[in-house]
Amino acid sequence: MRKRIVTGIDIRRHRITTVTLKRQHNIVSLLDCETLSVPEDIFSENEGINYQSIVNKLAEIRKRLPFLQNCVAMSIPDLAVMTRTVALSISDYDKSLAPWLIAQAFSEQTGLSVTSVYLDYVPLETGYQVYAAKKEVVESRLQALCRAGLKPVLIDTEKQAFLQFLLESMCRAQRQGWLLIDIGEEIIAIGFITDELSFYRQFPFAAQAFDAALTLVLQEVQRFISLHPAALLNGIWVNGSPSMYQMLSQRLCQQFQGPIEHLVAASVFETSRSIPDHCSPFIPLAAGSALRGLMALEAGYAA
Repeated sequence: MRKRIVTGIDIRRHRITTVTLKRQHNIVSLLDCETLSVPEDIFSENEGINYQSIVNKLAEIRKRLPFLQNCVAMSIPDLAVMTRTVALSISDYDKSLAPWLIAQAFSEQTGLSVTSVYLDYVPLETGYQVYAAKKEVVESRLQALCRAGLKPVLIDTEKQAFLQFLLESMCRAQRQGWLLIDIGEEIIAIGFITDELSFYRQFPFAAQAFDAALTLVLQEVQRFISLHPAALLNGIWVNGSPSMYQMLSQRLCQQFQGPIEHLVAASVFETSRSIPDHCSPFIPLAAGSALRGLMALEAGYAA
């Protein structure tokens, strides 16, 4: 089987995280993980990127990648993506017209010009699920990556990247039905996925307001259990510092009787490298983006 290497990039306001993954013979290996602080605020208004502030940082990252392996993938916030269900039958038309017909139907429903957004869609039984992201959100990221000499193969949503990391974690541990709580530097994300259900929540987080964030996490977990009693929740993983894991697990065990474990994100992959403990909270989104990029290359729909 051909070896493929993709670097996932997660960009926060003052930090860039990269995770380089290799897939060969159905084994995913972690080749490198890096976090870089950026003093300037990376984001402009409307989730765009001030790419001048990070091009040099991204170029530094490119120089440290394996030789000629500059394929990268990243994700954008779900709030920057609009989704609509379009009721449309194209059976009477040439299939090559499908993208144009779907775009026109989406534009009529939302009032957005098709020239101002990037569209993607998946077929449903009676129409299409259409996803749209404003061009400035996508293009600001593409500009930063391309100017740094990187080759973007996929830009996905944070939800898809996070849940892909969770799927890989369950596959590695040979488990199903586990909820993942990821305590990052700026956000807390919660995800769960089975064949029948995908669940994802994200909210801002500051370490100095951990008690308030802890309350939100407990409320979200309780709401999930209440709304999805049929979902087989077999366990909960917490990705974060050991101290945060201890505080959260002590409270979680009061409302969930199953196993609650500390997930070391780097342990999800084969690796010969020593990954610093401080990198663990930053790994899931970058690793999930890399996994989605590998899938795009293998399935033939990468850019």
